[in-house]
Amino acid sequence: MWSAILCGQGCQFALSATRSRRANNKALTHKLNVIRSLHREGQAVAYRIDSSYPDEAGALARERALIAEIGRHDLKLGPLTNQTDGGGGTSNPSEASRQRRRDSLWGEAEDPERQTINRWFQKLTPVKSVPIKPAATFTRAAGLWKNDDTIGMKPRQAGAIIATALANGVLLEPNCLLPRRLEVEGIEYIIENGVGRDMVSNGMIEVHDATATREMFRLTGPGYAFVVETFGTETLIDAGLVVP
Repeated sequence: MWSAILCGQGCQFALSATRSRRANNKALTHKLNVIRSLHREGQAVAYRIDSSYPDEAGALARERALIAEIGRHDLKLGPLTNQTDGGGGTSNPSEASRQRRRDSLWGEAEDPERQTINRWFQKLTPVKSVPIKPAATFTRAAGLWKNDDTIGMKPRQAGAIIATALANGVLLEPNCLLPRRLEVEGIEYIIENGVGRDMVSNGMIEVHDATATREMFRLTGPGYAFVVETFGTETLIDAGLVVP
């Protein structure tokens, strides 16, 4: 029993080069997480040459036909991890691909660094107050501790967890460790004091390394469950943050 996970076209040594790159790639993507999941289960990732063509146009046409026939995961049409319809272009890109190219309507702060993180965070969750600040100018940054037992888990907090996981390349699972600081487009940011303390208070996280302003969080079981409930398993799988 086998299932296709990717369709593509190449020539000469493209296949072996691609195999090597994927084996050593630490990035978090749905495609790579599917491959990691298969390896962990002791299954092999095999390659099959469907056909050959004397010119690239023919190969690209066949690539498009196969993707259409088998179906893309992100469109809920099949198992393929391809994020476009193939054919050497960006036809019908996935929502993840569109989002990377889409201009945000947020991020109108005067500070260019705030604009960067505002735009980026709004792509994760539409909140009115972004809980991540530029580390260089956030002079009020301080340590985190439990301060209010009545504060519940909120989507804004889940967004902060997603943000640091994405930026730091951390797979989400109970007890995973997440840095309070993250880097986006070459700029260092920090999760603000209030949201950090709220997450400690409601049990979403535990402070693993308490070095003030450079803490490491441990995502608790209830915290992980809330993040999954907030964003949805399929969304997190597509983002490469959860292994299928």
